[in-house]
Amino acid sequence: MEKAIMKMRKKSHALIAFLYYKKQETGCLNIQPPDTRSEPHYKYIKMITDYRYSHTTYSELLKEDLTEYDCPNPVCGAKHSTKYYSHYERHVVSLKTDALITILDVEDDIDTEAFLDIQGGPLNDTLLDVFRVKCKSCNTTHAILPGDVVPYRRFGLLAMLAIVKVLYHRRHTVEKTAGHLQLSWQYMLALLNQWISHLNGMALLMRAVYQEHINEMIAEASQKIIRFVCGHRDSFPEDYQKEHRKIIFMTHGQIHKGRKISLGMAVSQ
Repeated sequence: MEKAIMKMRKKSHALIAFLYYKKQETGCLNIQPPDTRSEPHYKYIKMITDYRYSHTTYSELLKEDLTEYDCPNPVCGAKHSTKYYSHYERHVVSLKTDALITILDVEDDIDTEAFLDIQGGPLNDTLLDVFRVKCKSCNTTHAILPGDVVPYRRFGLLAMLAIVKVLYHRRHTVEKTAGHLQLSWQYMLALLNQWISHLNGMALLMRAVYQEHINEMIAEASQKIIRFVCGHRDSFPEDYQKEHRKIIFMTHGQIHKGRKISLGMAVSQ
């Protein structure tokens, strides 16, 4: 018994010495309690996309309307269980209307040099006040995003579609086109690569929902697909999320700060 007591005392003395050394080295003990949040919903960042609103009409969403959403928590899923919790601000960069319509609707090559004449440049930066709701069933919180906002992307969805279309239909070099749009050419090419990663999913959706068949190889049909998506921009992004449970330009299993993004959605009427 005495040997056991002596052994415990030695361990206690060693622990005290270690903690004292730790405090001297770092200025704090920094002892973290064990993480007991092992439930699956803690591994996700949960958001709800509401396609009834864009970033320009989002201000029409009122606190009184925030009780109608279903919980996107994979282990809950309660219906109409949300209530207002808080809000936060985020930026959304979009193309000005003239430039956006010119790009999305045109069938020929796009002369982006004309955008240099737009007063203040072709881009808008909007500060959006985003609602967060809490599920009354499982107490998880969720951001409510308008349909044209992609999680953790500064540019709006339509602006990113327009940038990709410009790359396929540009009259100038990538560097000059980027200068006309006040963007970096590196960003534009990175966006193109992200677009290409979604081509198979978009081609399948075009066939299943819109009866639009792609007879070429996917890589060769990319221009046809971008024209089709831009032409059906009011419905295609919503249909894509329904089918694939992610938003165009989101990477598969997108992770933010070690947590996957789980998306719910409220459909347009």
